[in-house]
Amino acid sequence: MDTKDIVKSTGISLTKGAIGAIPYVGTLLNEIFFENRGRLKQERVNRFIEELKIYISKEVNQNQFDFDYIKSEQFSDLFESIIFRISQNRSEEKLHRLKKVLVNQMTSPYETDYTETFLDIASKINEKQIEILNTHRKAEYGQIKNEDKLLDRGILDANHTVEVSNFRDNEYYKLEKAQYMFYVQDLVSKSLLLDDSINRLSTRPYTILKITAFGIEFLRFIENRSFESDSESIT
Repeated sequence: MDTKDIVKSTGISLTKGAIGAIPYVGTLLNEIFFENRGRLKQERVNRFIEELKIYISKEVNQNQFDFDYIKSEQFSDLFESIIFRISQNRSEEKLHRLKKVLVNQMTSPYETDYTETFLDIASKINEKQIEILNTHRKAEYGQIKNEDKLLDRGILDANHTVEVSNFRDNEYYKLEKAQYMFYVQDLVSKSLLLDDSINRLSTRPYTILKITAFGIEFLRFIENRSFESDSESIT
């Protein structure tokens, strides 16, 4: 055993001893932290690898893989980052999302300076938030009809009735108001959506939301397609 291993082993032993000294629950906390956690993380990774194998065998042909990219240092970093997030995440929908991101990158790599940031976001937000993002992306590209009737910034007119498109309402997504507000505020905090209600005297905060360029690039990264070429009809 070299010096680094001795230091690491000593540090773990000291930590176990300190935790074990906690009255009443020390032994249980040691078991959770040093034994159960490692087993759970390994099980998540094993399940992910098994699902990845099944998905590739059903959905991907050999000639679709970009083997030059897969051999690159860039992909090695990506794979390591995804495996780390898999080990930390118990959500099935997020594991599935990261699986698709990995396969997309192996078959059609998407170049971005925000890979780590996008992976972090992908492992945290849920499918309903992605639905909200995609809806605002469609509105941005004119694939959803925008029926907003707004006043210019800084103007207040008691005779004007402000109207907003139905996709700006929580009921459009079948969400309670409080839950919808939490989701969109979280998306704004991650710079995926922009609150364009600011200085509009006739609208409340988080009423007029727009997808940001960063949000569009995030969707491109996780879905691996160019939205400008979409042929979806206006709804």
